[in-house]
Amino acid sequence: MKVTGNIVKEITLGDIVIWLLFLGEIPEEDLAEMYAHCGGERRKKIERIKPELKKRQSIGAGYLLYLLREKFSIEAEPTVLSGGKPVFSGNESVQFNISHCGETVVLAFGKRSLGVDTEYVRSANLKLAERFFAKEEYQYLLQLDNETRADAFYRIWTGKEAVVKAAGCGLSTSLKGFSVLEKTVEMSGNKYELHRQKLILGENSLWISAAQLVEDFL
Repeated sequence: MKVTGNIVKEITLGDIVIWLLFLGEIPEEDLAEMYAHCGGERRKKIERIKPELKKRQSIGAGYLLYLLREKFSIEAEPTVLSGGKPVFSGNESVQFNISHCGETVVLAFGKRSLGVDTEYVRSANLKLAERFFAKEEYQYLLQLDNETRADAFYRIWTGKEAVVKAAGCGLSTSLKGFSVLEKTVEMSGNKYELHRQKLILGENSLWISAAQLVEDFL
């Protein structure tokens, strides 16, 4: 592998490992090599993508999956369950999830079912919050000033997306049906542990939320 430099950053949230790629920092020649390491199905998907940013995001995701497979000696490419959750069939001890926003791609992995979501902080969308957030989440946002509200909006939004992705239920579960204001979240008879971190990247702030199933919850 000739990709230059340490292009993958790593952080740990609880017992979840997060790998980050900042695509804007990666030279085009390195992206070409990263593409070569993507799985066959991923490369077919990339070739069908027209928007350049989405193509780069898919290359980044495929490369992180390649590194994960190398780390755990997994030969098979991941499959996608009916709810949209990707898994390694026959390798349930390695759970993972992927998210991307703009030039940033993240992959989270651990031993229990998990989900990850990432978003850059922009202005809060109160209409979206009123439609999709739990009542207590929406009321919480209304109490905040504009700057604090924007930050809280994306903290909540990424938390909800992470929980839904950990559950593997896709759009079949209402986002209004559970709250992520606290660290532990109960949804559909299961309990999830929620970890969050905000990264300051120059003038931008990036929220990363990762949710993991609590297996001993009855």
